Formats: sequence, structure tokens, C-alpha cells
Amino acid sequence: MKMSREDYSVLESGVASVLSKNPTAVEMYQEGRFPRSEKVKCLQRRFCWDLFWASGVKLAGDYNDSHIETALRRICPAVVRGY
Repeated sequence: MKMSREDYSVLESGVASVLSKNPTAVEMYQEGRFPRSEKVKCLQRRFCWDLFWASGVKLAGDYNDSHIETALRRICPAVVRGY
């Protein structure tokens, strides 16, 4: 993973903040209760990126989507499609 510890910590805090404000987020995604759920191919990827965008985190490093997604997969809880 090509993310600094500081940026990883900021990202982790941002995601934790979103999840604490939305305690039913995992269940909602697993049940398909979110916009355009019928078009989602990879639920885990969608969930991770939605949490990232909802967090409003601005990372200081020069990271591409792959770097951010690797960190998000480690941080975000697992979701399993139930719909």
C-alpha cells in the first residue's frame, strides 16, 4: 500500500465518523437500499467509495484510485449482497 500512515489515519477516522453517524449503513447496502443498487457489479467497491465520498476526506499525498481503494478495503467493513 502506497499511503502514508498519516493519510491512512485520516482516511480511517473519516470513514469511522461516517459509520458512527449512519449505524445501519452496512445493512442498508446489503439489502440494496441505496440509489441505483440494481446497477452495482461490485458491492464492496461501491460501499467503500460511497463511504470515502461521504467522509469528505482530502488526502495530502499524490494517490491514484488504486492506492485509495486498497486502503479503503482494509478500513471498511465487509458487505455481502443480500438482494
